[in-house]
Amino acid sequence: MGFQVSPGVNTSEIDLTTVVPGISSVDAGIAGPFRWGPANDVTLIDSEDLLVQTFQKPDANTYTSFFSAANFLQYSSKLHVVRAVSTAAKNAATTSGGAILIANDAIYWDSYDEGQGSVADTRGDYMAKYAGDLGNSLKVSLCGPTRANLASGNTVVASNSDVALTGTYAVAVSDKSFTGTNTLAGTELRVGDVITLSGNTFVIATITSNTQGTVHANPATGAISTTAAVRLKRSAFSEPSRNMVGTVAVSANVSTVTATIASGEQGSGAFDKQYTVGDIVKINGEERRVTSITNSSSMVVNTGFTNTATAQTHSRTWEYSGLFDKEPVTTQASADKGALYDEVHVAVVDEDGAWTGNIGEGLEIFTGLSVAKGTKFEDGSKAYYVDAINRRSKYIWWADHNSKGDAYTTAGAAVSAWGATPAAGTEYASSAATGSLINTGSLGGGVDGSDVTDGNKIEAFRKFQNAEEIEIGLMITADASPTVALDCIAIAESRKDCVVCVSPEQSDVVNNVGSEADAVVDFRNALGSTSYAVLDSGWKYQYDRYNDVFRYVPLNGDIAGLCASTEASRDAWFSPAGFTRGIIKNVVKLPFNPRQSERDALYKNNVNPVTTFMGS
Repeated sequence: MGFQVSPGVNTSEIDLTTVVPGISSVDAGIAGPFRWGPANDVTLIDSEDLLVQTFQKPDANTYTSFFSAANFLQYSSKLHVVRAVSTAAKNAATTSGGAILIANDAIYWDSYDEGQGSVADTRGDYMAKYAGDLGNSLKVSLCGPTRANLASGNTVVASNSDVALTGTYAVAVSDKSFTGTNTLAGTELRVGDVITLSGNTFVIATITSNTQGTVHANPATGAISTTAAVRLKRSAFSEPSRNMVGTVAVSANVSTVTATIASGEQGSGAFDKQYTVGDIVKINGEERRVTSITNSSSMVVNTGFTNTATAQTHSRTWEYSGLFDKEPVTTQASADKGALYDEVHVAVVDEDGAWTGNIGEGLEIFTGLSVAKGTKFEDGSKAYYVDAINRRSKYIWWADHNSKGDAYTTAGAAVSAWGATPAAGTEYASSAATGSLINTGSLGGGVDGSDVTDGNKIEAFRKFQNAEEIEIGLMITADASPTVALDCIAIAESRKDCVVCVSPEQSDVVNNVGSEADAVVDFRNALGSTSYAVLDSGWKYQYDRYNDVFRYVPLNGDIAGLCASTEASRDAWFSPAGFTRGIIKNVVKLPFNPRQSERDALYKNNVNPVTTFMGS
């Protein structure tokens, strides 16, 4: 009986039959560079489709690993994959200078989730889920809540969305200042709000107290004495022309929008207070995307207008409003507790088209999330935007709260910061000092890290070292050098339950006419002697349907696949060779198709020759 030094499980088989049941071990493991996905962590993949979803399509730097894995999956469906990355790898972030490597989910949860020690605003508001250049194509846009006359806390009164303000207001001409009598400007108004009084329409420019502040323009007919005022509905989601001050002018084939009336006068524009870059502006029936805001009376759009128009009204919408059914206001969970304005919509977009091939296409939408910590939907799932994004997004992690969601207490206001727990009377930010409460950021600074060294590959393969954690019977080495192959063999010899499948290097068999057999034997001799590895004779030429090119790919993924398939359909001692069990799929040609004499030489040196025959 075997003796165990440390605690463990010792299995003794006492069987009165004459047959020992076979135990199938057809799982395989592979490590190598990929364009996306968790790094230095083991992921179980059961199909090529899931391989693409998890690690993305191959490119010129990752195709050998990708197709070695994909080729195995043509024969079997249990492949454990570890992505290897170089020290250059980085996750893209909305502050590109803050891009860092967060290799996998466990590292994020331990160090970068809300409340952990590595959260820092230097990385921006969001980071790509995984390292890679693909992250640089991501853009995230958050739309804040509508602030208006509400019914039941979270529904805008459709027939009367405006709010009558407390007290009365007077507006001076000389300095555009307002003075209130019994007013609550600090709690009822925010910079950027639109108010109407005495036939004038103003945008709030500053608020210094409950009774003092300034507006963006002079009154139309001199100073205004104390009179009642109304605050118009304010929505980051969309604003009708009624809520947008002033009129504008545009010219045919010109992309500049200009306020009709000079800045500072009644009827002038307030572009810097009412628009945000990315907004869709509608003028004279034509919609354009705002690309820059020069000042309060001038902004630039993405494409020149078709027609010249003067003194036109204008309206705006959030650029991704079409992906959502309604404007955010207050979630039901917060409304039930007496809190207000916690609801947000979030869109994750393929800004450059690297994911979908379509520039600006939506990848994910998160409807009706909350900035109030701990909130949940009625079905019990997470509604708090940090939790919802981290648990549901395939593309991004939350990195930090944007400053637009900071607590606001100026002039008596009592606005709680994003991440505060909702309670009766809690109000969250529903506006911004410049433009609407829309926070949009493009991710940058991401690096694939696919220029891996032997050391990087070895680090990844060593994730298979512990036989008690990962059960594999085969190890696929893809385009491994002798150094990497030897380390993999050492892992197998330590485990004593798996076999390493190795191919010679590409230079041994591709464009090495006449010297292939000698080069393969030299490669084999560099590996020493072992019972835990098999070496095939080369590479194959196959079609890369993802990039519409042909590639040379090592055969060890196929050899491992044949071993797994044969063991599953027959038994472990059946040979995965010949015309029945040894047919390799997806072969256009072999760059080295050994002749009989070469096959003999290879076989004598413990190399399994792979060849094509006429009609095979």
